[in-house]
Amino acid sequence: MRWLYHLRPVGPAPQGRYAPASLSTEGFVHASYRDDVVESARLHFPPGSALEVVVIDPHRLDVPVQVAATPRGGMPHIHGSIPDDAIASVVSLATFEVERPTMPDEVGDLMAADRASRLGARASD
Repeated sequence: MRWLYHLRPVGPAPQGRYAPASLSTEGFVHASYRDDVVESARLHFPPGSALEVVVIDPHRLDVPVQVAATPRGGMPHIHGSIPDDAIASVVSLATFEVERPTMPDEVGDLMAADRASRLGARASD
């Protein structure tokens, strides 16, 4: 299983189980893999949007993840609310773009996982 990334408008830090609006309207939380995040932002948000990236540890999820076929390839859909201990960090999209090579991709990326956890609950620009 690969690490998951969820884009959202900048807002208060998730508290408790994280359940964005798409969970009630579409039945799942949209996510991307590390190398697809920037393209997802470009495709699904207006230019200049203030966005942040929720970094999700798939080992800590207690809900299913299904990979949907899309024109860009498989995209993960999280079918339930995300427990707070599965959220490794929340970083601005600008920080993510700089730090992307060091962010975790495969679960075995221990060095990258350590880097994500050291970013803390929220990075400041």
